[in-house]
Amino acid sequence: MLFFRSLRSGSSGNLLLLEHHTGGSVSRLLIDCGISSQRACRQILEEEIGLSHHFAGLLVTHAHSDHINYSSMRVIDRLRIPIYLHTQTLAEIRQRFLNPYKIPTSVDLSGLSLNTFDQDPFAIGGFKVTPIRVPHAPGVTTHAFVIHQGKNKVLIASDFNDPDAVCPHIYDCDMIYLEANYDQDLLLRFYNPASLFHMANPASGLLLEHAIINSKKAPRTIVLGHLSDERNRPELAIDTVNQALDQSGRLNGIKLHTAPRLAPGELLAIDE
Repeated sequence: MLFFRSLRSGSSGNLLLLEHHTGGSVSRLLIDCGISSQRACRQILEEEIGLSHHFAGLLVTHAHSDHINYSSMRVIDRLRIPIYLHTQTLAEIRQRFLNPYKIPTSVDLSGLSLNTFDQDPFAIGGFKVTPIRVPHAPGVTTHAFVIHQGKNKVLIASDFNDPDAVCPHIYDCDMIYLEANYDQDLLLRFYNPASLFHMANPASGLLLEHAIINSKKAPRTIVLGHLSDERNRPELAIDTVNQALDQSGRLNGIKLHTAPRLAPGELLAIDE
């Protein structure tokens, strides 16, 4: 069985989990870990997953601090969790978080298991990962991911602003985690130019409608993530995407969720 859970989602921090259960063993893959303090990061991992469990690795989308940062890397280092990130993302992380002028010289992160990828598919434990380059903010290399586990296909796509970047990869997914960052009316009321590096609710809805219409099978589960606190509401995101999916005529049977910003979401079974 394959499961997904959002532990944190949004500009205050992102932490996603994929779990594969087979026989008596469990393989766990984290996607991003942008918790702002070591104490909070360790507490979330301990309370929601358990520190004694095996982690196949941590997959990093990009070098913004709500997705990876110095504090979370310290925790990951102590837990001996391998980190997988793009070659350019590693360079950006070193510049942003591991600059010797920004951290005490007594701190040693040489124990970090850093594994770089380019654009080719690669394996993390039993998970096959295909990186997808997506446009986001200037100066930061950003990726979405298609993750296969057995017969299941999962798309994780957060922090991007061009649906065409993920469109070729969104077909025939069993589960989709997709950014729906802002409502356009709320953006006008509480304008933030950085929001334009993210996906608006209608764009997310149209992308999902296109995916469902052009797929041989509809996803069983869709999770809308990275909702803005000030410029979005869960009910607005759900309603906007529902309206788009209604146009496809295939909304029935699809479980639509939003990922909470500051709390864990429910554990969702991807295969049944």
